[in-house]
Amino acid sequence: MRIAIDLDGVIFNSEMFFMAAAEIYDSMVLSKNSIVRADEPRVQNKYSWTKDELQGYIDNYANSLDFDIMPCAKTVIDVLRKNNELFVVSARGQFNQSEIEIAMKKLQDAEIYFDRYEVCEELSKEKILCLYFRMAGRKQVKETDYLKEVYNWGEIYRTLKDKGVIGEKNEKN
Repeated sequence: MRIAIDLDGVIFNSEMFFMAAAEIYDSMVLSKNSIVRADEPRVQNKYSWTKDELQGYIDNYANSLDFDIMPCAKTVIDVLRKNNELFVVSARGQFNQSEIEIAMKKLQDAEIYFDRYEVCEELSKEKILCLYFRMAGRKQVKETDYLKEVYNWGEIYRTLKDKGVIGEKNEKN
């Protein structure tokens, strides 16, 4: 089976850092409350920042190394890797190339490998299973046979086991 997995907020706990950093930047550094869309994960759409304010956030926070691998992510990915083709989905690199380099280094250090990089919505249309890791305050997605919301790596494991992607035979290999 072909499976797509997002990076920030799924494999990396970076989304929590970026959310907190954006709140601090907006309220502490800019001394304002610029939120226009509270459930929007992308800072450029969540806040009514000017181009200079957005650039200030990017310059100060986008290249942070202040994140790690999510609990149990490597365990489940290692099981999946045995019998599936894995894709990574990411918006990383939208601000600058070093975002991608940081992600690649973190994945390499954790010995987590993927087949190639793609876009999640398009993959689900091509019958590639996409699991949407939804954190509190994030948009809900309309679930389909190939797009499912999950909340932690234990639930990811259970969902994939229920779909027959992971089974006792696969786990013992």
